Amino acid sequence: RLLRPPGKMATEKVADIQASATVDWSPLGKIYVKKYVNYTLDWQVNLADNLVALAPYGGPVALLPKNVAKKSSGKLSISIYTLAGKLISTIPWEGGCVVAVGWSSAENLICILEEGTMVVYDVHGHIIFTRVIAREVREHRVSECKFFHTIEGSAGFALMTYNYQFFVVGDSDQGRDELRVKKLADLPSPSAKPSCWAVLPVGNLVNVVAAVEDKLYVLDTFEAIQHTVECQKSPPLYWVEVAVSLNGKAIALVDQEGYLWGGSTDFKICETEFDLQSTSKVLQIQWGVKDFFVLVMDRLMFVKGFGKHWCKYPLRSACILQPEIDGVRILTNHACEFIHRVTTHSLSVLRIGSMEVGALLNDAYKQYEGDESHKADEYIRFIKDRMSDAVMQCIKAAGEEFLAKIQQSLLKSANFGKGFLGPDVSPEVVNEFVEMCHQMRVLNSVRDEQIGMPITLRQYYRLSTGVLVDRLINRGLYPHALKICNYLKISPASGEVKVMRQWALRKVQDQSVPDEVVGEMIIQKLMSASVVVSFAEIARAAREDGRNRLAAQLLDHEVHAKDQVPLLMEMKKADVALDKAIESGDPQLVYKVLEDLKYKHYHSQMDQYLRLFHHRPVAAALYKKLCKETDQEQLLNLCRQESDFLEAGCLQFAQSFVKKEPEEIRRYLNQSVKEFKDGQHLFHLKAAEDQAKLWKEQSDIEAKYSLKVSGLSLFNTVLECVKAKLPKVAEQLRKDFKLSDTQYWWAKVRGLAYIGDYEELERFARQKKSPIGYEPFAEVCIQRRNFKEAAKYIVRAAPESKFCLYMAIEDFHKAAEVAFQDRNIAALEDVYSRCARNPDLADYVKSLKAKLGAR
Repeated sequence: RLLRPPGKMATEKVADIQASATVDWSPLGKIYVKKYVNYTLDWQVNLADNLVALAPYGGPVALLPKNVAKKSSGKLSISIYTLAGKLISTIPWEGGCVVAVGWSSAENLICILEEGTMVVYDVHGHIIFTRVIAREVREHRVSECKFFHTIEGSAGFALMTYNYQFFVVGDSDQGRDELRVKKLADLPSPSAKPSCWAVLPVGNLVNVVAAVEDKLYVLDTFEAIQHTVECQKSPPLYWVEVAVSLNGKAIALVDQEGYLWGGSTDFKICETEFDLQSTSKVLQIQWGVKDFFVLVMDRLMFVKGFGKHWCKYPLRSACILQPEIDGVRILTNHACEFIHRVTTHSLSVLRIGSMEVGALLNDAYKQYEGDESHKADEYIRFIKDRMSDAVMQCIKAAGEEFLAKIQQSLLKSANFGKGFLGPDVSPEVVNEFVEMCHQMRVLNSVRDEQIGMPITLRQYYRLSTGVLVDRLINRGLYPHALKICNYLKISPASGEVKVMRQWALRKVQDQSVPDEVVGEMIIQKLMSASVVVSFAEIARAAREDGRNRLAAQLLDHEVHAKDQVPLLMEMKKADVALDKAIESGDPQLVYKVLEDLKYKHYHSQMDQYLRLFHHRPVAAALYKKLCKETDQEQLLNLCRQESDFLEAGCLQFAQSFVKKEPEEIRRYLNQSVKEFKDGQHLFHLKAAEDQAKLWKEQSDIEAKYSLKVSGLSLFNTVLECVKAKLPKVAEQLRKDFKLSDTQYWWAKVRGLAYIGDYEELERFARQKKSPIGYEPFAEVCIQRRNFKEAAKYIVRAAPESKFCLYMAIEDFHKAAEVAFQDRNIAALEDVYSRCARNPDLADYVKSLKAKLGAR
């Protein structure tokens, strides 16, 4: 049900279905290899006439007519197909002589030109960038180029110039400016042309192994190291073909007479030596992981394992080999095939005569389906104790098969065995079964001819689901990518949101459809989606493509103002951006818009800038708050434009206290008076006029008496005059500004006490009844530590204050009497605690406490 094989398959017997699984197995010593057809191709292509580039992991194939390499004239194009032979795109080519084409790990097509330039396209033929590879490469031009990918997933290329220097790019997915080109060491004989060479990945480094006649060199960044290959054949061999495994640990060499050597890349271990005994030239050689390698000769494909074991397959046409992490992809004029080592799980379950528990469970299910239930029961009883292992073997074997009908039969066997585990079935078995069903359904869907991605389970694990979805998106297969995301329940950010966003971006790039049509299509699709997709990113792409009308249409539906407003600002829609920022309720966003408008759009047109605040009270309030902290002048301009005389006057009034120069102070005070008068704010007008008058008086005092009083309040001005012994001036200020008696007496008392004029202070206290009482007189004397003078005023102080004042001057006897008169036992206790050194006083206080009935 999950895998949904064609209905015709469902009627086949399990035994017949599984018999076809081992038909393509070929023994190769201790291992088996399997070569099977992914797709039969009906394209009209002759690979021999084209430069061919196969992308790893079931990626696309690019074909470029070899006429380009021969600099032939005429209209030529690069064709990009799926491995099922379905055309994806064509790229018109007029760029020059192409040496090689290849793919990056992101499935971008890279064309290397003889002139030392690389051109990068996406899978749809849109150019991504063009750059000169390196200055030295351009000077000496490119002779050969070879693309590679490693088992870790990175991809790059290496090239040889016409003066036999090597350059490598370890990661071809980098951008135009980030691409790093590394020059390798020169060969010992610079004039000797290498007879063959190959890329040798070593961890994170990329080296080159090159053969010059019978000598082998490994080139790294610093040196060329010569190696000697110990062979049974003599005289020394002239190597013409070399291949390195993806993991960089195995190498294969072929000489001009067809003698083959395979071993480790340090050339210390020899795994196999073999004489092909053929006059045909070896056209290609590639490793199948590390257990075997594949050679292509004229009309023959030769598979060689370690030791003396080999097998061969006939070829009807030209053939291209592409190494994969678990085998070798084979592309011919008529078919796409794959050859790989049969895994341990498949051998355990499907090999004829196998006695593994997985094979016995599989046989039990065959017997059960064939109405031989008694035989099935015998198998089940035999493996009952290891049923979990048997189920797991069948599940793993199903994952290795390409055909859905074989997968289904093996999963049915696993499900059959799982039923005998009963309630004791482990979660590991259940989860593995469910996961495998999900994975097989995903793999079978992308292996369909309409999609043409024949990846294996191991390749799928290495790619990850996210990368698989990205590749479907890159090919424009959005519905299929969306179905996989929903089926596997991928998080929206990595699944549905990403797919919908990329679909919308692709629609924006299609300039053939009018803006209104594209906009309606995108809005309808995204609004009906079950997830929230940002319109701002799509609108930005539309603007970058020059489709401003479409960008504005999309931005109207953006729900996040923080994404919407910046783009509106870039589109010079200042009014709309400000309104959206205000609607968001985010003050910081409004501030950002106001700052951008001020310095980028209205820097020299402040009048127009201030008009933005008409009918926008929220923006005006926030701008005023900002200007109070950063730009008082602009705040004043805004208040004047809004006829806010009160705020403008207050600003001018406050500025007068900040300025230092007399002229500036006078100017600001006069302007504040004018603002208050224009706005008829009488209270503020009177305050401003009084301040202006006070400032004038202060200026006269400074000029006449050299007393610094500018900027002080009226009270402090009077206080300073008292301190400076200018009583007449202080009295005149009191009369002129109608200073209250309370404030005047406070200023007088403090000033006289400050200068220590206690005689004048006493005369002042006797003039008339003090409006502030006599406690302030006593307090200022106490502050000056003049307790004798303080005692004169304590006598006249309010009764409730006398105790504290006597305690302050340390007259504990009088304090005790006051406490006794007030019948305050707690106060007497306080006095008693201070009399430890005065026994007579302590006895006196104690007697007073006794009179009040206290112990």
